[in-house]
Amino acid sequence: MRNWIKYLIVTIIVALLTNGGQLYFWNHYIDKMKTDYESEIQILSSTLEDIGKLKYVYSVRTETKPGKEINLEDLVKVKVPESIINGSYAQEPEDLLGKYYKVSISPGTLITDDLLMKEEMDDTIRETDLIADTWSVGLEIGDYIDYEITYPYGEKYIVLSHIRVEAINEKTIKTYLTSVQRHIYNGALVDYFLQKENGATVNLVKYVEPGVQKPSEVSYSVPDNILSVITEDPNVIEKINTNLNTQKRDIIEKGINLVSEFDSSNLSSGRSKIVNDINGAGKEYETILEKRLEEEKKEAERAAYEQKKNEEQQNTQDGQNSEKGMMK
Repeated sequence: MRNWIKYLIVTIIVALLTNGGQLYFWNHYIDKMKTDYESEIQILSSTLEDIGKLKYVYSVRTETKPGKEINLEDLVKVKVPESIINGSYAQEPEDLLGKYYKVSISPGTLITDDLLMKEEMDDTIRETDLIADTWSVGLEIGDYIDYEITYPYGEKYIVLSHIRVEAINEKTIKTYLTSVQRHIYNGALVDYFLQKENGATVNLVKYVEPGVQKPSEVSYSVPDNILSVITEDPNVIEKINTNLNTQKRDIIEKGINLVSEFDSSNLSSGRSKIVNDINGAGKEYETILEKRLEEEKKEAERAAYEQKKNEEQQNTQDGQNSEKGMMK
């Protein structure tokens, strides 16, 4: 009996010593954790002080296309330190609306002035529908183009430079032109109509990066009668250099006068074939694009269905786990 009491006393003493040691080390561990956390909090507080106040700027929800007009639905707010914001960052939607994307912008990229462009507006700008034999396959609203005329022997002149496509119809595109641009376009149409049977064509050529590439210089010169109208038009703000226009026009006229009847027939048939081939490629592209968009739509619907199905399964699993926990 006495031995049993001794054994019990020793056991109790050992247990107390063990628990006391554990308590000592545990308290030491807690103190160390507390010190570490306080140190981390101080570091974070210092970092936040260095960052300073946060302000909203803007990015985009999905990747954008050069030349696309900015819409409110495109924009998403992003918080950034006030210290990094300068005058080039857009802080209000009004700073962006009415402008166009100069380059492609990906989600997460902060929108600054150098990524945007704005169309210059003057009082003579009007909606104008342009006719053309061909345009770049895949041309879309928001693209920028040069309007070119090609004469029978291949002399190519730029009639309109760096104009934005506002709408696309079956045989025309809509854009905005100034008064002088409309006069120049009308002059090019006269040449085109007179030389179409000889193989002349008018074409729209798309810029690859309209916000980065330098606009082409207009190289076309109008006929004398159109030049006279431009000179006398009180609405024309930008005047044409008449001497330079006359010199360049002489070159165009000489080229036109060289076209023989035999050559004009061959040139016309050759150009007609090219025009038909390009237009055929355009229709083929539209068919492929429609098919691709339909496939993307179906894929998005499948992905949405799978996501919903997975969420329902997860909710069911969570409910079952919750019931099991309550039973325990």
